[in-house]
Amino acid sequence: MLVTRQPVFRRFWYAVAPVPLLADGPVPFTLLGEPLVLFNDADGKPAALADRCCHRSARLSGGTVADGCVTCPYHGWTYDSAGKCVRIPQAGDREPNPKFRVPSYRCEARYGYVWVCLDDNPLYDIPPLPEYDDPAFRSVDEFYEVWNCNGIRITENHFDNAHFT
Repeated sequence: MLVTRQPVFRRFWYAVAPVPLLADGPVPFTLLGEPLVLFNDADGKPAALADRCCHRSARLSGGTVADGCVTCPYHGWTYDSAGKCVRIPQAGDREPNPKFRVPSYRCEARYGYVWVCLDDNPLYDIPPLPEYDDPAFRSVDEFYEVWNCNGIRITENHFDNAHFT
């Protein structure tokens, strides 16, 4: 079994994307093998859903965000931040069946990043970074880019002193 498939890892918080990235619309992200779509809800807070429409499994991250809901690019089904389908264009004014939904995940903005926990009961809270709000310190956003490799390889790369020179 892959280490990342151990259920305990779903019970931790992960910083997945800079908050400003969500301003341009839905953002795809894969966490522990789980395809997610990240977007801002109606209050401007980040939300995380499974990246698939419950109708025809199209990727919601290819759709649009309006009024805090993400709309599927295929048939236009629209979901709120809790994963509930709130609109089906083909159904007119009728309310969608409450069973029409996609999985939603715990999601928060903190320290300039979107944090996601794939389980409803995290083992710990998001780690405290008191320096983030301390005026004696400053936050420097180095970069954000997708690396298609194992997280341990990224960590090793950052600690390899040969790279500094």
